[in-house]
Formats: sequence, structure tokens, C-alpha cells
Amino acid sequence: MKKQILKTAYFISLLSVSFLTSRPALSDVYQYGSNSTRPDSFKVTFYELGLTNSDFTKVFSVLDSESGVEVDISDQNSINNMASGVKPVTGTYTHLYGVISNVYKIKGSSNGCYTKNTSVSMSDAAFSAATSTKNGEVFCTNCGFDSWSAATSDSSEFGEAVLTEQTFSSGSDGEPDDEEGYGPGVPATNISVGGNEVKSAKIYLTNSTNPYSFVAAGTAVNDLPASSTRNRALYVGELSSQVIVKETSSGTVQIYFDYSNGLAFDDNCEAIKINSGDFDMSVITE
Repeated sequence: MKKQILKTAYFISLLSVSFLTSRPALSDVYQYGSNSTRPDSFKVTFYELGLTNSDFTKVFSVLDSESGVEVDISDQNSINNMASGVKPVTGTYTHLYGVISNVYKIKGSSNGCYTKNTSVSMSDAAFSAATSTKNGEVFCTNCGFDSWSAATSDSSEFGEAVLTEQTFSSGSDGEPDDEEGYGPGVPATNISVGGNEVKSAKIYLTNSTNPYSFVAAGTAVNDLPASSTRNRALYVGELSSQVIVKETSSGTVQIYFDYSNGLAFDDNCEAIKINSGDFDMSVITE
């Protein structure tokens, strides 16, 4: 079931957004292993969400918070302050963007596996699964995936796991082992505006001092900055058609979250991954 929140804001037309985490698009739904469940809580900190031009010199933020807004996407009441006090920034916009923390907090259990009360970064091939599926069909057998060693079969260790995605491709030392370790990756869900698909949606790991600046694709692994410099995730995609915001633009923000199968445990109850999920925001003119 999707959870719905209504907030009044000033905006333009119908805007629908789906995004979260660096995984294959929702049109291709991936499930890692055979033990998945809805998390009890899944907290993400949002800093910005809105529209921009291609070089971020013109930005219209539906959400803009320097300190961030922590959202438990399993709890509809967690996002009451996410989209308040929004006023239109007139202009023509060609891209959709979002900035979030690269640290997530998650808690849940399934079939004798529990999230562990620990703080961990992404580890190399920590998640072991006999089978993993794409759109219900097995795509990988007896595979290991980069993930977080934050699961346990000991219920006394059950708690909230704090997960840092310091790279999309971790080596044994926790540093990137691929030239696209900081992106571009592909968001987990489809992105659309006014029913029109956002083209070439991408995610990058960036830094709070300049969250719109990302490491150029094709940068050699040895030339990548240290993973300790990454503390933001930037989502950006080109709109199929431009959006024009006027001073009189207004509407109602509707926000939905659906992570009904979002938390995956590996076969050994030692690691967790995030399956494909859904974040959706609509803005409808009054």
C-alpha cells in the first residue's frame, strides 16, 4: 500500500517524481536473494528536491533545507515538513534533481534474520544469494553483491542499522574499485514529470560543499577522490518537455512512498541490500 501525504505549496502543472538509491530502474524490478520484507523503518535525509536547468545556474526547489529533513519512508507522518513554504521561482526548467544524504537508517526482520544495531559502509561482495531475480526471473545464481554487513540471526542484536553508501562499487578496502564508483548510476525507479518520462536519469555521489558537482564519467580509479569525501547523493534527469514556472503557479503536493519489499537479507543472515522501491511526488494545480 502506498502512503499518502498532502501539503499545500506553490507550483506548476502536474509533477510526478520517483527516485531513491542507485539501482536499476523500476521498469526492471530487482530482488536480491529470497528473503525480503517491508522494513519497520527506513530513514533518508533529504536536502533538496526540485527543478533546474542543465548546469544548475537556475534552480527551483520544492524542498531546500541546509540541515536536511529526515524522512522515515515507512511512516507517512514523517514527512509533514518536507514540502512547506514553497514559492515559485519563475523560469524555464529542463531537468529534475534531488539531493539526499548517502547515509540511510533501516530496521526490520524476516524469517529469522534481523537488522543489526551497527553502523557500516558498503562492503565488497558481502551479500551472498543462491538466486536473485529481475522482473520475477532469475538473473543471477550463487552470486555475491556489494552490500552492508548489517544483518544477524541473533535477535538480541536486533536494532537500527546505519548504512553509508560511500561508493557504488566497493573494493576490499571500502574504496571504489571501478571508474564509476561515484556514478553515474541509475536510480531505482522511473522518473516522470506531468506523465512524461525523464530522460537519462542518473545518480552521483557528491559532497555537501558543492552537491551539484560530480566526478566526470571515465575518471580512472586511481584518480578518484577518497570515499570519505562523499556525503551526498545527487539525482538528475532531463525532462521530456520543459516546465515553465510562473509567479501565479500554485498546487497541492502529494507524496507517496512504497517500500513494501524493500529490505533484503542474504542467505546467511549476515548482510542486507535495498531492493527496487518507489518514491512518488505529485504536484497538482488547483
